[in-house]
Amino acid sequence: MAESDFATGQLPRVSFRYRLVRALVGIWIGVFFRRIRVLNPQAAPESGAALLLVSHPASFLDALLLIAALKRQVHCFLPRPLLRGPARGLLGWLLGIVLYEPAGDGSPGAIGLACDALAKGRAVLLFVEEQMAKPGEVPHFSPTPAVVAIRAEARASGHLGLEILPIHLFLPVAQLYSSELLIHIGAPLIPREYLARGGNMSEQARVLAVAMEEACRQNVFRLQAGDVNHFLTDLEEIFRADLLEAWVARPNWKQKMEGFALSRFIAEWVEQLNSLHPGQLVALRDLLEAYRKANRRCSLSRLELEQSGEWIKTQWRKLAGWTESALGLPVALYGFVNHLVACLILYRAGLLSKDADKNVTAKWSGRALVVVACYTVQILLCAYGWGRIVAGYYALTLFPSGLYLWRYLWLLRNRSRPLVRNLRARREASKLVTMRKGLIQEVIAARDVYAERLGLAH
Repeated sequence: MAESDFATGQLPRVSFRYRLVRALVGIWIGVFFRRIRVLNPQAAPESGAALLLVSHPASFLDALLLIAALKRQVHCFLPRPLLRGPARGLLGWLLGIVLYEPAGDGSPGAIGLACDALAKGRAVLLFVEEQMAKPGEVPHFSPTPAVVAIRAEARASGHLGLEILPIHLFLPVAQLYSSELLIHIGAPLIPREYLARGGNMSEQARVLAVAMEEACRQNVFRLQAGDVNHFLTDLEEIFRADLLEAWVARPNWKQKMEGFALSRFIAEWVEQLNSLHPGQLVALRDLLEAYRKANRRCSLSRLELEQSGEWIKTQWRKLAGWTESALGLPVALYGFVNHLVACLILYRAGLLSKDADKNVTAKWSGRALVVVACYTVQILLCAYGWGRIVAGYYALTLFPSGLYLWRYLWLLRNRSRPLVRNLRARREASKLVTMRKGLIQEVIAARDVYAERLGLAH
């Protein structure tokens, strides 16, 4: 924002209205966040002139979060378009937010208002603004906050004691694992030190602006360079997979993926996002990690299906597997009920273990004796309760039901489970495509916002 971009007005006074509205805003924020935590609250002076410089472009929500988190009243300056609408306009008026025109023929009054507030020992809250840059160049921040600081300190002949405090926010966004807002206040910059170097005020402001930009870009919440590189590599793979899927669907398409790489602008945007909005970059990385986990699950499902055999690719065999799994269940349950007591006895006796045993004959003989004894007792009980005829028919079903129970257990492992896995694999593959499309849309939308802020075509 340039000096001529500000609108004139009167600075609000410290008032009960401000404290009341700030408390209500804090309650409203508490509904969406567990809490707002200032990591080093001792760095924020409770009195005296302070210029609080947020390390990313202006946001109405971020302004409300900072107003609610800071104990002292701050005079916040925001671009007028951010407070469009009656609700935002009323809230901004109640909190004494000073508006300025980001482009146009406004008056230089707001720089004067900021200097007046600092001269009275108050706190001023400003957001950095990125200036348009040539393609391939990293956009720099507007020097206006440095101009405000130099002018305010110069008015007091270097005795104001003004401190410039870089503020970094880690704002949880969609699907982040944490709902805690983190605020870190950086080491202060002292404008008086730059005034003492001599020279004209424009040169002093320029040097201070460079130092302020460097301090703002040293975001404590930014990801490490290795993590950023991994994010870019994974993002490139996702774009390649999406393009390849689109190309394969076209008839007679011969273009190949060799030489495809992310554009330099994407890499610059990710670096800027890491410096200015690391919370948003972490959210994108979490979405990408969720996609990678889903992709691994799909790969494991495909591997299991391939190991199941060729039958899974034959329609009539799959139909036969589904049919037997459904119709054979009652028979298997009947066999399970009839052999439950025998299985419990065999388990307690250790006769169901698969450990190597030299006397295999004795083990199988013991199993047979237990099963026959259980059969005998069950047939006698059936004869006692329902008569000999029913008991005779019941006796004929015992051994076949046991054999089919054994067969059904094999069926569950080798047929039913792969069939269910095949259905799940289809749903997972469809979900994976949806996740990939959604992630790409999120990336493109965030990139477009960045490009629009710089006034670049996209």
